[in-house]
Amino acid sequence: MPTKKIMIVGFELGGLGGTETVCKKLYNLLNRCSDINFVFLKQERKENNHDWLENITYCILECYQKNTPLRRYIFSYKLSRIIKKQRPDVIISIDAISCYISNIANKLAFGKVKTFSWIHLSLFSAYKAKFVLKSENHLSISNGNTEYLINNGVSKEKIFTIFNPFEKKEEIILRPNNVTKFIFIGRILAKEGKNLQEMFNALAMVRGDWELHIIGTGASEDMIFLEKLSDNLNLSKNIFWHGWIKNPWDFVQRKVVEVSALLLTSKNEGFPMVLGEAISYGIYCISSDCQTGTTDIIKPYRNGELYPVGDVLKLSYILQNVISKNEFPGYNEIKNTINDIYDDKYILKVKSILNITEE
Repeated sequence: MPTKKIMIVGFELGGLGGTETVCKKLYNLLNRCSDINFVFLKQERKENNHDWLENITYCILECYQKNTPLRRYIFSYKLSRIIKKQRPDVIISIDAISCYISNIANKLAFGKVKTFSWIHLSLFSAYKAKFVLKSENHLSISNGNTEYLINNGVSKEKIFTIFNPFEKKEEIILRPNNVTKFIFIGRILAKEGKNLQEMFNALAMVRGDWELHIIGTGASEDMIFLEKLSDNLNLSKNIFWHGWIKNPWDFVQRKVVEVSALLLTSKNEGFPMVLGEAISYGIYCISSDCQTGTTDIIKPYRNGELYPVGDVLKLSYILQNVISKNEFPGYNEIKNTINDIYDDKYILKVKSILNITEE
């Protein structure tokens, strides 16, 4: 029988992002020994993709009140009724506003439920990040977020830096011997966020035979901007736009087949799942050293390389070395650099923090 009742609270997710991936992963890892359900807060009248919630228990609380303080209080009241009914042992909030709402709801329910934040963005750039401090405890996904919490007065004993989990793959995705193949997997954002214009500008400076395979989609203005930029930089023949793919790594193995390196040029990240996923296949990764997340995964020259955000020249130099077929670490050496955050180690840590035992 389950020994812990865990309620995960957050604003409704779009259905296609990294937060959904890691939430489902946590559910799958804990479901055998815990009773887990999700409570989503919906404040916009738009349809989201719920496919990722298949076989997961969840409910949606709706409130379209335009007055923000009133809307948050209504959400708190509705959540308090669920807390009274379900009597969870733990509440985990996945965004800053939900930390605030869960705190009020817990008080309205006259509950003494243990609360945790579990934020999947950089706290240095997250909206209303200070609301995270309303949670009693914190599951931190990066050393950067841990630093933010400490700097804002949270006791180290209340912070648990757990990162995010990855499945260790048996498969290896090999590097090509001829044309260099770069890949990008994620939401297409030209300037802010993923900052793909920086990737394009760096690639315009390299020489040799290369391809960039882009797996993901974005707003039409970002797509149009990047397509025009690739034309202006004479990169169009090198770039392959594959669109959004439900199982991107299956697609990479079937259609791209071989990969020289995965690229990430973000201005900010929480804990970029795509880096760990690539490393689990033995893929070398090249990433910006944005404020949180990337430096926790990339071990320079062991599983990839970092460059300073905005330093296009440095990035182009690293890319040129890949194209020139400079020596790489072995595939298994790359895989083993994240042994401490593969699923088996990760779940033991989380169970210990949440005091979960299997009967």
